[in-house]
Amino acid sequence: MLISNLSPDLVQSVLDALPVPVFFKDRQGAYQGCNKAFTEIMGKRSDELLGMTVFDLSPHDLAQVYFDADEALMASGGEQRYEAQIQIPSGERRDVMFYKAVLRDAQGQVTGLVGTLLDITERKALETRLADLAQHDALTGLLNRRAILAYLDGLHQDRRHVHLPVCLMMIDVDHFKAINDSHGHAVGDAVLRSVSSCLKAQLRDSDRVGRIGGEEFLVVLGSTDMQDAQRVAERLRHELSQLNVASAAGALRLTVSIGLAQSETDEEDWAAVIGRADEGLYEAKRSGRNRVVVASESTQNWPSQDWHRD
Repeated sequence: MLISNLSPDLVQSVLDALPVPVFFKDRQGAYQGCNKAFTEIMGKRSDELLGMTVFDLSPHDLAQVYFDADEALMASGGEQRYEAQIQIPSGERRDVMFYKAVLRDAQGQVTGLVGTLLDITERKALETRLADLAQHDALTGLLNRRAILAYLDGLHQDRRHVHLPVCLMMIDVDHFKAINDSHGHAVGDAVLRSVSSCLKAQLRDSDRVGRIGGEEFLVVLGSTDMQDAQRVAERLRHELSQLNVASAAGALRLTVSIGLAQSETDEEDWAAVIGRADEGLYEAKRSGRNRVVVASESTQNWPSQDWHRD
């Protein structure tokens, strides 16, 4: 049986039985019909919706998105699928997927459209959560090794074009192995979380920090001035030395060693800059720990494979 032979009441009953919101609009964008699910999600009776436009029903910023999409669809014909948001009566905005198709008369002229929407709010939240987990270290919440290196790579490429250097620092917690051995890994984890929280609190919006392994952190500085970078590094060293981490033996005081480096030419690879910051870190460890060392020609001859970060 063709749907055109069904009574309007029966068609409406079929539509109302569908759990997915369905709506119809004419060529001017006025609502001409909908099902029960659509009235419920929009908080309007079906008779109230008749003749309304998206600008009558939704906030202007959302309505403009719908209007532009509808006009593009009815101008081109065919079907349409896109993600957007709707605002429900409570004021909450929900993520949705719209599916729309044009309606035509017997002569093939576009007379309007039929659409439906699918609430994807939970799916989007899960996608965001999974993306966050893929980018961040589970213990500290900082960027993980892959994410901080990807950020550094992008920043380095951008700054090559404008001939600006990149400054970064390698930070390592002093005597971390001894902390783990003497107080246990739970205290060691607390140390790493405390250091991470302090770094996030002290760094600027333009800086990025990641945990790249064990007790070692990489900071990519938004500053391109070495004097400013040294001030930031010294401030971090000082603030970290003020931390107290609880243990069964009492509060632990921490220190860190920091190696600081700046890219020297536009052609220098960011891995080479990390290598020089690592050499600065080695020199800080070798010369007594709890200090900042700026990588220079004098630090580049130290064999990094021979040093111990503890």
